[in-house]
Amino acid sequence: MNITILPSWLLIAVLAGLASNLYNFYNRKVLQDDGDSTAYAWWTEFLRFAVALAIVPFDFSYKGGADTLLVLILVGIVEIASSFVYFKMHKYAHLSISTIISRTRLIWVPILAFLVLGEKLATIEYAGIFVLFFGLSVAVSPHKLKMDKGVQFAYLSAVVVAVLSIVMKLGSSQVSTSLLLVFMSVTSMLLFPIFMKDAKTRILNTIKKNPVQILLASGSNIAAMYLYVYALRIGDVSKVMGVYQGMMIVSVLAGIFFLGERLDVKKKIIGSIVTIVGIVFLAMS
Repeated sequence: MNITILPSWLLIAVLAGLASNLYNFYNRKVLQDDGDSTAYAWWTEFLRFAVALAIVPFDFSYKGGADTLLVLILVGIVEIASSFVYFKMHKYAHLSISTIISRTRLIWVPILAFLVLGEKLATIEYAGIFVLFFGLSVAVSPHKLKMDKGVQFAYLSAVVVAVLSIVMKLGSSQVSTSLLLVFMSVTSMLLFPIFMKDAKTRILNTIKKNPVQILLASGSNIAAMYLYVYALRIGDVSKVMGVYQGMMIVSVLAGIFFLGERLDVKKKIIGSIVTIVGIVFLAMS
């Protein structure tokens, strides 16, 4: 397929997914031993807020009135839950397992997009999403998962992130990307320390212990969020999420080859490869 004829939303979603998987890799690497997931989450929110706020004067757009403000507030509220369960997931679950479990977003997003946004896709597009889900399921379904904390947080994260995607889609049509990310981050940044015991000490100890990893992870997240929001702005949320999630093949392989997560290697690789077929389906639509 000639890359020049690929839709722009697809290329941007691929880049966003790759950046997001790099973010996942850094988070799991730091949190798999004794990392402080809540303090680490605060640094991500703070750095994303700081960068987005600095760019807002050059990237400001606000349409609508009270309804738009309500959506922005809702983005911030949902992000609190999303960030909390996401970092707990990486603390307790293997990267290759949590990444595969998050495939269930591919079910929740189209359902929510239809109910909330009235978004309907063509048959081949739904087929592509199904193939993505099936391929990722192949990698984990033959192996019985123990319903431990990591798996529980992974499933919960999939649902919350799906909700966040729908709310972000609503916001992306009303405000600029930078303003959306400011509202997305500010609530968590302000509230996390209130509910953390010894918040100042934990936050400072985290940056002292892992300054490079935090900067690399946050940089990857900021890049992923800017690209993801732009892809949402120009593409259907179900299709964008499908491709975005399809890039999880990178996290699965990284978990296997760099983090030593060798359980069911063949199944994970086969399932990941099948996701490419699903992406091709979406690219053809």
